[in-house]
Amino acid sequence: MKKKQRNLARYREIAGLLIAHGFDYVAGELGIKKPFFWRRYRKREEEVKSFPQRLRLLFEDLGPTFIKLGQLLSTRPDLVPREYIKELARLQDRVEELFPAEVRQQFLQEFGRPPEEIFASFDYKPVASASIGQVHRAVLPDGTRVAVKVQRPGLAELVEKDLAFLEDVAPLLKERTVIGQVCDVEEIVEIFARHIRRELDYQVEAVHTDTFFHLFAGDSSIVVPRVYWDYTTSRILTLDFVEGVRVEKAAGLYFRPDNRRTYATNFYRALFKPLFAEGIFHGDPHPGNVLFQPGGKVVLIDFGVVGRFDPLVRQQIGRLILCLAEKDVPGIAELILKTGRPTGKIKEQHFFEDVAEMVDKAYRFNTGNISLGEIINEMVEISLRHGIKVPDSFFILGRMVMSGESIGRLIEPGINLLEVLRPIALRYMVESFNPARVIKDATGRAYNWLENLVALPEELAQVVKNLARGEMRIIFYHRNLNWLYDMLDLAAARLSFALVAAAMMIGSALIMLTDRGPLLFGFPLVGVVGFVFSSAMGVAILLQLLRTHLR
Repeated sequence: MKKKQRNLARYREIAGLLIAHGFDYVAGELGIKKPFFWRRYRKREEEVKSFPQRLRLLFEDLGPTFIKLGQLLSTRPDLVPREYIKELARLQDRVEELFPAEVRQQFLQEFGRPPEEIFASFDYKPVASASIGQVHRAVLPDGTRVAVKVQRPGLAELVEKDLAFLEDVAPLLKERTVIGQVCDVEEIVEIFARHIRRELDYQVEAVHTDTFFHLFAGDSSIVVPRVYWDYTTSRILTLDFVEGVRVEKAAGLYFRPDNRRTYATNFYRALFKPLFAEGIFHGDPHPGNVLFQPGGKVVLIDFGVVGRFDPLVRQQIGRLILCLAEKDVPGIAELILKTGRPTGKIKEQHFFEDVAEMVDKAYRFNTGNISLGEIINEMVEISLRHGIKVPDSFFILGRMVMSGESIGRLIEPGINLLEVLRPIALRYMVESFNPARVIKDATGRAYNWLENLVALPEELAQVVKNLARGEMRIIFYHRNLNWLYDMLDLAAARLSFALVAAAMMIGSALIMLTDRGPLLFGFPLVGVVGFVFSSAMGVAILLQLLRTHLR
């Protein structure tokens, strides 16, 4: 509640836009009333009939946080329905350039000095603008030309307010609205909060950029800008200013029949070499983040969204590429199961059939040019259909492959991505099973096991101490045991019923021996009635038991 009061102005703005886009019932469910000044928000539900369309327009009006949220959701078919994914993929930033005074103020907050005192020259006119920040040209004191990425002032604070709002309303949306019925709202908020906080920290982006820079340092065909750490903070990032043209212009400027395959191969290497070499990959290679230079050179920029895989998953991806190249259906099915986490019992035959159909369609309808992105997306759909939870990074990988292939087709329409990746994956798999590396990995695992074994007695002793002090609780959490509870309840009820019947029968028999009270057929009436009633109860229990065992 205190958080809500602190962010009241933003809450009112969000609620007003909900009403403007025809989501009045959501505001109502959240307990928000309509002050008279909300009439200034123009109703738009009559202009756009589709619910997903209204949601997209709402996100665009709500600003950077919700635009990023929509872009994330557009890559997560496990969290939202397909009709929403298609519409949210159309989200666009509608941003205005920062005023020079705002840029200056950001530098004063980060460095304590304005940009003109830090750089030999600084151009306040941005060369590019986006929802999170904008890029300016500058020159370092030593004459180096750089690109300076400046985050929008107050954006981090606005994002935290929006995240607080989302965390507050997630339980309500889940319980009371149609949105909660079609989406896992709480999981969406949790994933998105982690995602956007990382993207807002330019030092995280700088580390990613530096990793790619050193990875391609010896490769003249792939260019990554250098990070200048002395001029970088969490909200300002300074990099080499790299020249290059987008793929649309490069098609008429640099690409020729004799070099198209070279450009396409270098581009795919730029995307996939880091994945196998370091377990890291560019998560958003859209046409604005990939540039081209003469001589077959490819430039990668903007590493705000990056995915990571551990060595085990990298090996699985390498095997997947080799299996796809060989049409190895059993191998692909096994890898899907190993990569994901089954959440229930899987019908293995149905799962195998779905994987086989996926491979058949890929090769029959795309002769000579297999779309790896479509295969990965269909693998995700098959996984979800059979209750297999896919790692978050897999969705970023799918987006990277789909975006990469769309650019690759503009460079060289006839190139087959699997043909390019097969030798890269094969080289990685061979290196992974190099005897020296295997011995090194086995030695590391053995050391960890030995270390845990040595620490085990001490940890067991600590557990016993905690139990003796009453400082430990054991929490039992059951899954699908309601049938056992019901059975125990039924057994207890039957036992109680039988005990009552037996007690009544014994009591009635004792009364019948007294010869007191009104008599029936020479026996006490109370005893006769009790004996008959208890006998009926016993017969009823016997019939119910027989009926249960005969089913």
